[in-house]
Amino acid sequence: MRTRYKALSQMSISSFDGVVPEVPGISVDNFESLNKRAYFLTHCHRDHTQGLTSQQLQKYLEESDVFIYMSELSAAIVEATNDFVCIKSHVKILKLGVKQLIKLPATDHHRELYIEVITIPAGHCFGSVMFLFQTPTKTVLFTGDFRLSVNDVSKLGHLHTKEGDPMTIDKMYVDTTFLNENYEEFPKRSDSVDSAVYEIKKFMETSSDNNVALHTSARFGYEYVFNELFKQLNMKVYVNESDWALYRSYKDLVPGVTNDYTSTRIHKCWNRNEKYAHKCLPFDSSTKKFLYVHFSAMKWDQFGVEDLTYQKSNNRIDVCFPTHCSKNEVIYFISYFAAKEVKGFPNEYVADCNCNNKKPVGFKFAKKKFGLRRCNGKGSIN
Repeated sequence: MRTRYKALSQMSISSFDGVVPEVPGISVDNFESLNKRAYFLTHCHRDHTQGLTSQQLQKYLEESDVFIYMSELSAAIVEATNDFVCIKSHVKILKLGVKQLIKLPATDHHRELYIEVITIPAGHCFGSVMFLFQTPTKTVLFTGDFRLSVNDVSKLGHLHTKEGDPMTIDKMYVDTTFLNENYEEFPKRSDSVDSAVYEIKKFMETSSDNNVALHTSARFGYEYVFNELFKQLNMKVYVNESDWALYRSYKDLVPGVTNDYTSTRIHKCWNRNEKYAHKCLPFDSSTKKFLYVHFSAMKWDQFGVEDLTYQKSNNRIDVCFPTHCSKNEVIYFISYFAAKEVKGFPNEYVADCNCNNKKPVGFKFAKKKFGLRRCNGKGSIN
């Protein structure tokens, strides 16, 4: 397989315009066009909600009796977020993994159409899903932002036939955020979190005045981190009231958070400058010593399979925590399903492949283990 890449684009803004021609009259992850028969939202990160809070959209939804379809968890985020108040009554929930028939009404430009939609876990953040659209003539997969390891792809039951073969996909819209030679490999998130827990535990054990500030690249998507900290250290992560408004309804899914700042020394930090006071804490923290833990993936270009999953300097740790697929994971996913046509976003994907061959070809995966430092003990920290 020969693959060409464009330079890594700006990743804070999705380049996808929402249009899926194979399913006429819908828009996915873009809400600027006000002539659609249905809208779909893969997840609630801001680069996928352009136009979602506009008064123009609210007016159109009310006058046209059109709905926005999303997962239950994304709907819960919408319900708990003041910015989305204008569209709350126009949300329809699609149950995870359940095929649902949706009627797209006739318009001046389109005939009436019934489509089947299945939501599939995307592994990107809280509530993120892929959409599998099936019309009488086309099968279309829209991944949205996603993170799946090579070993997980064959486990996606809804994307396989009853015999266990990859299903035939006519068009795939796929997340290519890290389709770049600088990001060929990423570590497992479990390895990265274990490394962070090791350093956090060591830091907090040295003094009862030592606290931890967690810096995340997005509002949602780090629930696994919070749960692992709670599991391994028996200490929850303090979150503000805005986040707690969501998490309190899903304590079974996110047991690692709390709104009681007196019960923990770890908090999710909104302060982007480590020199300033922690306004995200409801008390004077000037006498406390902090370890700043930054979770991101963008800065981890040229990551090697033998590299550590974090970098440490003074009172700061940078942890490699990808919520998108690496270049090799993207190529594997595309090659595995061998869709008849592939459209990448935000980066273009162009490849020569044998679409009758359902097995990935043309690249190899490193078999070495990622270097890391593990937390050997799971003792509690008070």
